[in-house]
Amino acid sequence: MRARILPAGALPELKTLEWVDQTRRPYREGDMVYVPVREEYPCDLHIPNRRRRGRGYQRLGDTIIFHGRRPSASDLFDIHAFEQPSCILFMPSHTGRCRIPACEVISGTPHEVLHRESGFSYRLHPANVMFSQGNRPEKERIGSCVRSSPAHERIADMFAGIGYFTLHAADAGGSVHAMEINPTSYRYLQQNIRENGLSARVHAECGDCRDLLSGTYSRIIMGHFEAEAYLHDALCHSEAGSTLHLHTLDPDPERVAAMVLDHGYDAAITVHKVKKYAPQIWHSVMDVVVE
Repeated sequence: MRARILPAGALPELKTLEWVDQTRRPYREGDMVYVPVREEYPCDLHIPNRRRRGRGYQRLGDTIIFHGRRPSASDLFDIHAFEQPSCILFMPSHTGRCRIPACEVISGTPHEVLHRESGFSYRLHPANVMFSQGNRPEKERIGSCVRSSPAHERIADMFAGIGYFTLHAADAGGSVHAMEINPTSYRYLQQNIRENGLSARVHAECGDCRDLLSGTYSRIIMGHFEAEAYLHDALCHSEAGSTLHLHTLDPDPERVAAMVLDHGYDAAITVHKVKKYAPQIWHSVMDVVVE
């Protein structure tokens, strides 16, 4: 944890200070208090995170989310002692094209949270919209790709959600056309664009991305497991030099190359593993460079 050391008497003021990471609790030791610091502000020291043994979970703000199997009584006792969350949710899956969480409330009341990741702020309601922390390296990779591009990029984010990839791409200097079909996610997308100061670089629209794509793009982000079904539409808005980032659970470069060939182009395809999705199944991204 990144922290600043303050007199214990400063505790009542902490909720008003901009640099305080409100998603974590201060730690008091005698007359001093160790206050967690947001990523973008300087700190006095780094405190190693406490080690915990037990099943994995996701923390968004003050809410804990369990995926996979339903948490046991011992899992819940452990997480209450370690994290002291205000709400615990069990989320075995996401359903439908809009990726709506299948959610069971274990304790507390679901509510909107503020989550900070890689220097960005995300507002969301965990019971209503999805957020995958396991994709963090891929989000950062997209930002690096845009930042290292020799030319200014016009980017399409076909399944923008609440801004997972949009914020990284826009912050790296791209002009992003962000499309989201779920009205709830779209509302948070708009809010997150504003709160991260990226309104000038993002044009957001709510609707079916197939109807919203326009012109040609330097880069097209297809962050949905059904992305291959939308590849024809993406290729209609690509040109030589365009890069498509196609998310999939079944990467097949030969099949995708054949689809690109049908549009009169060749393709250089590289497969990146993002994270384990299930036994023997990986969440992967195919980088498809149109030639």
